[in-house]
Amino acid sequence: MARDPDNTLRWATLVVLAALGTAVTEATNPGIVVRITQKGLDYACQRGVSVLQKELEKITIPSFSGSFKIKYLGKGEYSFYSLVIREVQLPSSQIKLLPNEGLALSVTDANVKISGKWKARKNFIKTSGNFDLSVEGVSISASLKLSCDPASGHSTVTCSSCSNHIGSVHLHVSGSQLGWLIQLFHKKIESSLQNAMKSKICEVVTSSVSSKLEPFFQTLPVTARIDNVAGIDYSLLAPPIATNETLDGQLKGEFFSLAHRSPPPFAPPALAFPADHDHMVYLGISDYFFNTAGLVYQQAGVLNLTLKDDMIPKESKFRLTTKFFGTLIPQVAKMFPNMSMELVIRASSPPYLTVSPAGLAFSPALEAQAFAVLPNSSLAPLFLLGVSTNVSVEVGAVSDRLVGELDLDKMLLELKHSDIGPFSIELLQSIMNYVVPSIVLPKVNEKLQKGFPLPLPSQVQLFNLVLRPYQEFLLFGADIHYS
Repeated sequence: MARDPDNTLRWATLVVLAALGTAVTEATNPGIVVRITQKGLDYACQRGVSVLQKELEKITIPSFSGSFKIKYLGKGEYSFYSLVIREVQLPSSQIKLLPNEGLALSVTDANVKISGKWKARKNFIKTSGNFDLSVEGVSISASLKLSCDPASGHSTVTCSSCSNHIGSVHLHVSGSQLGWLIQLFHKKIESSLQNAMKSKICEVVTSSVSSKLEPFFQTLPVTARIDNVAGIDYSLLAPPIATNETLDGQLKGEFFSLAHRSPPPFAPPALAFPADHDHMVYLGISDYFFNTAGLVYQQAGVLNLTLKDDMIPKESKFRLTTKFFGTLIPQVAKMFPNMSMELVIRASSPPYLTVSPAGLAFSPALEAQAFAVLPNSSLAPLFLLGVSTNVSVEVGAVSDRLVGELDLDKMLLELKHSDIGPFSIELLQSIMNYVVPSIVLPKVNEKLQKGFPLPLPSQVQLFNLVLRPYQEFLLFGADIHYS
């Protein structure tokens, strides 16, 4: 059985694996389920609205001009130009879930400060000055549709609708003793400026979604290459599902062979997600995800390790030689005197990880084949051992990689075949009790510490990490910081 489930706490980063990278595949249970809560959407809203605010500040308002007519003075002309947005304030915003549809962005009580220059002319009279405009009570409503693109394999987000309303506009002119002329027809000017702003706001919202949010989604790869053997498929099985409380993404979540991809002979289980909402994001990682890794690597024939005598510490009494083994099994030294030996340890079947409320259970079935190295460097088989193990699993995350560590709890030997005649298997138990934890596992753990790359969105950091095992899956919860 696994150690205390808290040992697996930092599986955390695996969250981001799934969160957004996507492609459409056949309907089936997911290997990974990503859940974003309202708390996560609230944080996303803060970050998104800050981007929207900067984009609104970049709005270019065109110059405009018109004519006026004043009793006794007659007709004149005016022009407003060099309009610059000085400040945009979005004090109240929210992203809400639209069940079975997507997300709704709402901004209320926003205001915009604009400055510029004006000039007016009546016959030979010319006047000019500066002006300040306050646009108040701005509200914005936009619907965001989340889907997936089967061609590119990425998730997509589009602004499916947008509307805005401006409560009031207030104009203040300065710089000329004749500024009162402008004030006489300020309502017309305010109306023109209001219409100019209104036409630009939704244009900026739609553009921000396509130029800022959509590219952010594209930073998450659909697949991640692990090494020369395997990759991980993070594709989305269907468009994200919005409910009253959460936004769920169902990810394929499986390892696959780079040489020859084929479906695993087992299917992912249905995940019974608990109703947790304390963190911004949750990730249910099925044991299917881990077991496809074991399947791919075992079928590729890379889950093996060849031990030679020079790999044994010099101070150790145990040696991989026929002379040493002859003290335990005399026929080894008689049949192959004074020769080196090799011990090949390999997984005899795909290693299988079981996740339950009690923790992680990992019991890989191994084989140990002993050889004598003949003078011509060829190998002579001596015996084949079956090795049954119970292994403790510790997992965690370092930077952008998922890491792990194994520790041997129990090991039993079985003589599966002998080329040197019968002998007592108990004689080798102490040797294997030394070899596996002191030589084999450090080699395995060295690779596990290198870890698997996690497809994190750029500049995202995780904190407040929590991991709990459930039946057939690990549930990870985390909060997110975007830097």
